[in-house]
Amino acid sequence: MGKFSSQEIECQYNLIKMLLAEPEKYGDAINAIKKDIAYMPLELKKKLEEENIIF
Repeated sequence: MGKFSSQEIECQYNLIKMLLAEPEKYGDAINAIKKDIAYMPLELKKKLEEENIIF
């Protein structure tokens, strides 16, 4: 897996937080993220864990 820049990680993190803010509207996207969580960059996983965002 390639390295991700901190800007890419921050963008992905912000997108996930936005989707989780409206789960009824973005349920399909949230489910897709749950399926692909194994492929997330470790930096993003750590950032989500620090904020207690768990799928």
